[in-house]
Amino acid sequence: MAPVPDLAIIGGGFAGTSLALQARLARPDWRVLLFEPAEPGPGLAYSTLEPGHLLNVPAAGMSLFPDRPAHFAEWLAARPDAPRAAPGEPVFAPRRLYGRYLSEQFRAAEGPMLRHVALPVSRLERTGGGFVLRAGEETWRAGRVALAVGGFAAPGGAPPPMFSNPWDPAALRGIDPDAPVLLLGLGLTAVDMLVSLREGGHRGPVLGLSRHGWLPLPHLPRAAPPVAVELPQGCGPLEALRRIRQAQREAAGQGQPWQAVMDGVRPQVQRLWQDWDLAARRRFLRHGRSAWNLHRHRVAPSIGAFLAKQRATGGLEVVAGRLLSWRTAASGAEVVIGRRGGGELRREVGRIIQCIGPDGASAWRQGAPVAGLMERGVVEVEPLGLGLRVAPSGQIADAAGSVVPGLAAIGPLTRGMLWEITAVPEIRAQAAAALAGPLAEPIDPDEEW
Repeated sequence: MAPVPDLAIIGGGFAGTSLALQARLARPDWRVLLFEPAEPGPGLAYSTLEPGHLLNVPAAGMSLFPDRPAHFAEWLAARPDAPRAAPGEPVFAPRRLYGRYLSEQFRAAEGPMLRHVALPVSRLERTGGGFVLRAGEETWRAGRVALAVGGFAAPGGAPPPMFSNPWDPAALRGIDPDAPVLLLGLGLTAVDMLVSLREGGHRGPVLGLSRHGWLPLPHLPRAAPPVAVELPQGCGPLEALRRIRQAQREAAGQGQPWQAVMDGVRPQVQRLWQDWDLAARRRFLRHGRSAWNLHRHRVAPSIGAFLAKQRATGGLEVVAGRLLSWRTAASGAEVVIGRRGGGELRREVGRIIQCIGPDGASAWRQGAPVAGLMERGVVEVEPLGLGLRVAPSGQIADAAGSVVPGLAAIGPLTRGMLWEITAVPEIRAQAAAALAGPLAEPIDPDEEW
């Protein structure tokens, strides 16, 4: 009989991998299982093989380990294929290299106390002494469970020429190199699709459509120290926006960039979000989310230059508005777009690709084991629909509002509580806090199954 694992982690993207490796260091006596059908580490975010898909955070901020901030930068610098930058300039690595880094770190730590189970968990149930997991044809027990699922692409929907999942290889397959392409959404996913099109030899015009017509903004070519911004407790969304804009004006007067102001705001975001009541959060999501994402989630300077060149040469046309209708045609599709300022735009395109990205998708609700837990009332979607209902510690609350002992969520599933929880620095800190908090409850180490 095998001993019951101390911790089972469901999901092996960055969040699950970070939690597993930190558990190995902080709790060396724990037996940890990581359930992930693919290679541990890359997940959806870092599984791309395109060399032009870059991290949107400098390498210096991408370490797996909170207490070793230079770990990834040092790993990267030792590689012969590492990107180089001039002294003082940040390095933005290809995401495929970061995925390799995550995989290597997990495989180096793997052993009797840390195991990878290459199966998806189809069902999770509570028992008197912990949890029972169903994976493939096998049943497992564990004293604690962490849900680290997230980053699900949108499910497939309309047939060609409309593709609702941009990460489906078929989305970019077979496009006439000269055919126009319509990208629905202008965030980071749309940027990836544009890079993939051009690197794949596509020459035709690309039309980018979003509500505001805003393209992602670039990081600074040289790092600048964050500018302190005072956002006191009780500061609502409008007041926070006013203070941020005032700080940007003052910074500009002193020759400091607006990016440095946003970097100064970032450490306060989770605290600010938790201060707001539900009505204030709704106001922010309705009126401020697009502007926040625009300034907060930036692209590498080289990608910013690529986007500028695409627009200047006519390769990329940006339109503010919404897709009113589309129908199949000999060329692919005929689309009707309602412009934001009024009027309609009619075009023929060879392909339509939805680029809402993982944050805009809700496929996690339909995926196992979350869907089953929701059906049985073990977990519940929080009122904003961003993720699961959790306590500030990450401990999951059931439909009755009671926390579930030994069951925690980390990563995007906790966005409703924390909002800013999709980037590496926040997730690795959350993993460390979970090991010291909701996942630290004792179980019987001698129980067997």
